[in-house]
Amino acid sequence: METVQAQHIIEALRMGIPPENHIHYFTVGRDSEIDQLKLRLVGGNCGALLLQANYGSGKTHLLRLIREIALERGFAVSCVTLDARSSVRFNRMDQVVGAICRNIELAGDRECKGVRPLFDLVCQCIEREKGSGSDGAFWSRLTNHWRWDYSDELDAPAVFVALRAWATGRPEVQNEVEGWLFHPWDYYAQRKLIYQRLVGNLRSHFLDPRNEWQFYADDVFRFDKQGHAQSWATLRDLHTLSCAAGLQGLVILFDEFEDVITNLNRIDFEEAAFWNLFQFYSGKQFPGMTFFAVTPEFVNKCKTRLITKGRWDYDYSRFEAIPTFRMSALDYADLTLLADRIVGAHGRAYEWEPKRAISSAKLKTLVREAASVPVEDRARHTIKAVVKYLDKALDESE
Repeated sequence: METVQAQHIIEALRMGIPPENHIHYFTVGRDSEIDQLKLRLVGGNCGALLLQANYGSGKTHLLRLIREIALERGFAVSCVTLDARSSVRFNRMDQVVGAICRNIELAGDRECKGVRPLFDLVCQCIEREKGSGSDGAFWSRLTNHWRWDYSDELDAPAVFVALRAWATGRPEVQNEVEGWLFHPWDYYAQRKLIYQRLVGNLRSHFLDPRNEWQFYADDVFRFDKQGHAQSWATLRDLHTLSCAAGLQGLVILFDEFEDVITNLNRIDFEEAAFWNLFQFYSGKQFPGMTFFAVTPEFVNKCKTRLITKGRWDYDYSRFEAIPTFRMSALDYADLTLLADRIVGAHGRAYEWEPKRAISSAKLKTLVREAASVPVEDRARHTIKAVVKYLDKALDESE
């Protein structure tokens, strides 16, 4: 790794955060378990998987590892951290879709997140097929032979309107598309504005027989109507576009999923959130793969919450039906190996020889002492302790 990269890595580890784009290197132990996750990605299984791990066993680290693997294998990936207090509530699929759109990543363009890299790739495919004179292939069908008046290939009218506007190549229009898809609820009272900017002012670029009132009557600019039907359709279309553009599909990763029982303070909100989880599990509303980071107690917490609120007729078997993957905790040998890799990265970052200041025996003792502290996040505590010790040793050597 380069010196600057190593410095960024140590900065992340100093705060106990998994280093972006270097998760593989700092993943130790549990090889057979990780191989199972890789096989799931290779197999292209649709539906949801609950990733169970105790505090300190690296749920977030595991999600980021899956992200790296999925990007390497050619998937589009979106990582979403749920937070009901920041308008990412799992009972509101329009908010979930907005967060997913904001966080889409492609392997070749990791510096740019959002729908931009995906829509740019799609438009390149459209232009390439159009230039080749193909007719009847996917992109020709999607655009109705380049007329852009309607599409039978997409489920969400909003995605078709957004992609059609994006294909004009006008920067101000593309910025408007991003604002709309990233925060669709902000536009619910501005239907005329979004119509003018994405349809009315662009009619010289395409044919569309619909009058303005039909867009409003059909709720083209709403993602929260009819059980958030267009939100689910948008997710299906993002997956469809990813596959058609040569990717393996869209993988969605949900972190802090227990937000649904800690921050949704109404039982009807929680029931809606559970229903959305079951919809992801069935794979009918979204045919791609989804991963949810939870603790082993998550399912029991959900049941307890429903029972205490008198939901006796609830089908609790739905929770058991969702596939789960339990990650074991890192043992002392794993943490020691991880500490050794941190030592190497620290030396690279600050161009010194840390192994002269900390012997192998001292490192093992340090790890053993840090790992024995009775804290929930044992692995993170150990990582921060190792970095802190190395920082101090570097200061003393200077």
